[in-house]
This record gives sequence, structure tokens and C-alpha cells, in this order.
Amino acid sequence: METLRLAVMSVVRNRGNEIDEEDFVKFLSYTKNWISPDSARKLFKTCVEANLLEKKGEKYVPTLELDGIIPLDFKITEEMVDKYTVPQDIFTVMLDKICKEIKINRKEALMKINRIKKEARYVTIEVATLIYCKIEGVRCDEFYSTVEKKLVI
Repeated sequence: METLRLAVMSVVRNRGNEIDEEDFVKFLSYTKNWISPDSARKLFKTCVEANLLEKKGEKYVPTLELDGIIPLDFKITEEMVDKYTVPQDIFTVMLDKICKEIKINRKEALMKINRIKKEARYVTIEVATLIYCKIEGVRCDEFYSTVEKKLVI
């Protein structure tokens, strides 16, 4: 947790007390060249989920004390990002996208997906979710290869 705290402190001290995701990404990825932009986005999300950053209007503000010393040799690595972030499974990502795009609650979406799965009998929950995306007109092209990899035995 100390690493996350130091990461937030580093960004805030450089970019100001109110930041957004792009400030976080630009500082860690381009200014410092520590991690990739995708990893910086994951780390930002982790910091928000850990309540180190709190949304205030369109920006985020730190919820921690900013006084303290950041060690001169402090650096964020890809391994640190992997340690602090939990990968989401593809089903959860697809479900979140569906709920957001068609403005439906998770419970209702799950009921409809489970109905498709039950009717189709031999499909996985991920395939049923892709079918539901197609029915509702939600673009799901980016999920095809990941779902296909899960199907290959």
C-alpha cells in the first residue's frame, strides 16, 4: 500500500492537487517513463478503488496526507502494478459494458444472459453474453478473441 501512496504523492506533487486519469498516465508513462500507459490506467483505477483518490467534480483529489518524503530512488515498475491490480475476467468486463451502454442493471442483464445460456444449453456464459450483446446491439468485437481463447481446450 505504501507504493500506491507514494505513486499518488508523486503525481499530485508534479501535476497539482486536482488530477484526472490522463494526468496520472502522462506523469507515470511519459514524464517518468516508468510504466506503460495501460499499466498507469490500471494503477489509477487501483488507487481510486483503494480510496487514495476521491472524485470531486470532474477531477480526483488525494484522500491522504501529502506531507512526507518520497525516496529519491522511488520508481513504479510493471511488476508493482501487477502486484496491486487484480485482473478482471472477461465476463465481468462484458457485463459492465452491457450495463453501461444499454443502461440496464446487472441483475436484469444477468437474468437475460442466463436465459440465453439455458436455452442454448451447451454454450459458456461468455458466449451467451456475446449473444446478448448482439441482440441488444452492443459492439463486442474486442471480446471475440479472448472468449475464443477460453473455448479452446
